[in-house]
Amino acid sequence: MSRDTHSSVIALANAVRDWDPNKPDAAALDPARLAVEDPDVAVLGQALYKFGSRLEAFVERERNFTRDASHELRTPLTIIKVAADVLADEENLSEFAKRSLTRIRSSVREIEAMIEAFLVLARESDTGLPEEDFLVNDVVREEIDRYRDLLGAKPIALRLEESARFALHAPSRVFAVVIGNLLRNACLYTEQGSIVVGIHDGSISVADTGCGMDEEDLQRAYQTFYKGSRTGGQGHGIGLAIVRRVADRFGWPIELESMRGRGTVATLRFPAAMAVDQALPQGG
Repeated sequence: MSRDTHSSVIALANAVRDWDPNKPDAAALDPARLAVEDPDVAVLGQALYKFGSRLEAFVERERNFTRDASHELRTPLTIIKVAADVLADEENLSEFAKRSLTRIRSSVREIEAMIEAFLVLARESDTGLPEEDFLVNDVVREEIDRYRDLLGAKPIALRLEESARFALHAPSRVFAVVIGNLLRNACLYTEQGSIVVGIHDGSISVADTGCGMDEEDLQRAYQTFYKGSRTGGQGHGIGLAIVRRVADRFGWPIELESMRGRGTVATLRFPAAMAVDQALPQGG
């Protein structure tokens, strides 16, 4: 191998190694920018450059579609939400109508959370959301209040146990999406018993007494549209996939422990957690 060929291969290999498909920049693979002198290596570089350009366009189309579709869904969803609120003020609703109305309102909240998650994922490489110091305890408490209605008449105790207080520097909306999806899963797949959200030193856990998962379910839990063997067809199979993608994006490791018939514990860890007095005044 000649010196020109060797240096050309090294330059191209370095560019491919450093190229991030999550933040595609096809220009980084342009042979003209890489000083590739060997003509054979230049052909390979040009092919990679064209592939990178197509991938960049594909990723952009996917994100635009997800963002636009999510925004469009908000209009009919708002109409449904307003109509449900109007019906809730009616005094002469039958018990059947009241139960149906409860299901409608719960479904609306569920879809709202899903749309919010899609919007975050659509801007995965740059959320476009302001990062701020916020107290996780406050956001977790708000999400618990939002998801209580999903339980309906199920004999389930949903409670918060706080053994610590800590803050994060991140988009609070993104954090809410992650916690909300963990709560949504627990509410959907638990028929009785309890759902306990624990805030510990630098971590948050969501423990339920639901149907649980076996080893195969745990292996595939983060796969999109995988619902597990004991879910009875409930859910959409995207909650944990969304949690994993967003958590990976922000460096929040997630762990799942589960036993079929006994329940599941999801634990999120936050390596960059801050003591409250580092970021916020006590009680903030």
